Amino acid sequence: MQNVSALVAYGVGEDGHRHLLAITLGGSESAESWLELLRQLLDRGLKDVRLVIADGHAGLAAAARQSLPEARLQRCTVHLTRSVLAKAPWRLRGRLGKETSAIFEAPNRQGARKRLEALQEGLGRQVPEAMECLREGFAAATCFFSFPKAHWKRLRSTNGLERLHGEVQRRIRSVGAFPDRASALRLITAVALEVTGVWDDRRYLDMSLLNSTPDTIAA
Repeated sequence: MQNVSALVAYGVGEDGHRHLLAITLGGSESAESWLELLRQLLDRGLKDVRLVIADGHAGLAAAARQSLPEARLQRCTVHLTRSVLAKAPWRLRGRLGKETSAIFEAPNRQGARKRLEALQEGLGRQVPEAMECLREGFAAATCFFSFPKAHWKRLRSTNGLERLHGEVQRRIRSVGAFPDRASALRLITAVALEVTGVWDDRRYLDMSLLNSTPDTIAA
């Protein structure tokens, strides 16, 4: 028996709708696996990528920097917050979670940095390892501030894929094990097409805002 990872990529097109771009299986979420997936997308015509949103895996970040050098890399704030909390004692996680979330809900990047500094001088003194994790991830987790404010909530995390991930995991658990990779990929693809079938019904982002005046974007 062999464990494999399912790599899933989706994008928001010029029409503002989400589109499922690729699903593939890899031995792990390594840079090599992600690099191969991104190369396939580029060969199929992917271009003008402005932002890559990832959950913090170093493999995807490295592959994106190599294949999509023009794109910014946004680290999912939800996953970063989870990593921060994992390094803090249980009794402090509730308060730390609220103060960390508040950083990413600031009115702009400068405000976010001020909230980070305030956290460091306060509760952060009791959780040095958690603060180190937060400081290291801060720059990548605040890229969304460079985009229109109306987009921030959807650009700062990978929540756009969470329902898909949850449904795939549920179906896989019900099956248990697959006889081969092909059968696993068929099931995952079928589930993905089912879940993402509703994406065409609603615009995800107003892409016209990307070309709006600087007043719509908070630095």
